[in-house]
Amino acid sequence: MILSIDDIAGIKGIHIYNAENLGNKKFTGVSIDSRKCGKYDLFFAIKGERFDGHNFVTDVLKKGTVCAVVNEKWYNKNKSVLNRSFKKKCFVSVKDTEKAMGDIAAVYRNKFVIPVIGVAGSNGKTSTKDFIAEVLSAKYNVLKTVGNLNNQLGVPLTIFRLKPEHEIAVIEIGTNHFGEVEKLSKIAKPQFGLITNIGKEHLEFLKDIKGAAKAEGEIVEYLKTVYGTFFLNADDKFLKKYSNYKDIKTFSFAMNNKADVTGKFKKFKGFYPQIEIKYGKKKILAQLKNIGFQSCQAALCSAAVGFYFGLPVQDIKKRISGYKIESNRRNQLKSINGIRIIDDAYNSNPDSVKAALENLKAYSIKGKKYIVLGDMLELGKTSKAEHSNTGRLVKKMKFENLYTFGKYSHYTHTAAKGVKNNYHFTDKVTLGAMLKSQLEKGDAVLVKGSRSMKMEEVIEKISENQ
Repeated sequence: MILSIDDIAGIKGIHIYNAENLGNKKFTGVSIDSRKCGKYDLFFAIKGERFDGHNFVTDVLKKGTVCAVVNEKWYNKNKSVLNRSFKKKCFVSVKDTEKAMGDIAAVYRNKFVIPVIGVAGSNGKTSTKDFIAEVLSAKYNVLKTVGNLNNQLGVPLTIFRLKPEHEIAVIEIGTNHFGEVEKLSKIAKPQFGLITNIGKEHLEFLKDIKGAAKAEGEIVEYLKTVYGTFFLNADDKFLKKYSNYKDIKTFSFAMNNKADVTGKFKKFKGFYPQIEIKYGKKKILAQLKNIGFQSCQAALCSAAVGFYFGLPVQDIKKRISGYKIESNRRNQLKSINGIRIIDDAYNSNPDSVKAALENLKAYSIKGKKYIVLGDMLELGKTSKAEHSNTGRLVKKMKFENLYTFGKYSHYTHTAAKGVKNNYHFTDKVTLGAMLKSQLEKGDAVLVKGSRSMKMEEVIEKISENQ
């Protein structure tokens, strides 16, 4: 790492005590976990929902860590003890440690003159980010966001992982409130950006889909300030307005409309799609290793980025054909004694449920198809309407087996009246037991719900004693 205490000293609102104890030492890393903090790591005392990092500051210092970033009120309250017990340690005092982490990350980001691609959007950010990084790694040393660490802590932590050997960075940027994408963009400073799509996400805070479009669009507004390039999903009606946007360059991709790079879904091989991609006279036919139509979208987007950055067509094909998404919690296909389980229990919103149902409808299997849905959270006043819409969609698509769990999913159950086997449960144990009793070899089960609904517990019940 190439961050020093001198780099921090010039940031407004930061006060440094005992800086002379560090000498000219560079920090070796950054940590918010007291258990993993090294001697020359810069420790940030972050106050979260369950833990307050300030409660572990003395533990970190006793272990040998030389510098901690702390809240100024906490420091002023404890400075007599700190000066007595830790007079050889350095303290960085700030009003808000989380904000300071972003401010320091922005300073660190300025040390690197490399392309940075910011990946935003309502659905598919993580898989798209992973696909892009996989394609670009055929030519470049790529830094990418680990998992979905895309928030006010995750983006700075990703930035702090930058090293001189990195040639390009792909950074996921998430949001559930207005202004977040703007803040994170100012930290990551992307010259390139993309929005996977606009959907009904976090409506409790963003109000409606237009609000979601405005929130995600903050990355484009940032790109205007740096005369950046926007990778445009020309299939999304909310994003088309950026095709002729002032002060940015666009490079487009689409499955259903004219674009610089076009894709065409060919067929499913089992659960896995085949896609044809064209860019001018260049053509790719790729069999993907990730299930569902949405894998085509991620592959197409990554191919567009690859073409833009000059990768040979054979390298792009090899990367998108050979790549399997790393996360074991997103749209994973599992097999239990001949029963196929689509584990999509990591997250849920109306658009991602619709996509999952369309996938399930398209899959060709020998047995029956079962749908298990938990609540979609953070929908605010739209919760009843959106869960009811999902129930009507299940019925319209002529599925015969629907199992729901959760307060809001009862609306899904009610709206799906007429579905042959339509059951609502108040506990997952009973749901899992009943489902397990019905399943036979050759059947397929979709399990989906918001993260805190823990719908993977249903899968665990199905797996028992199989």
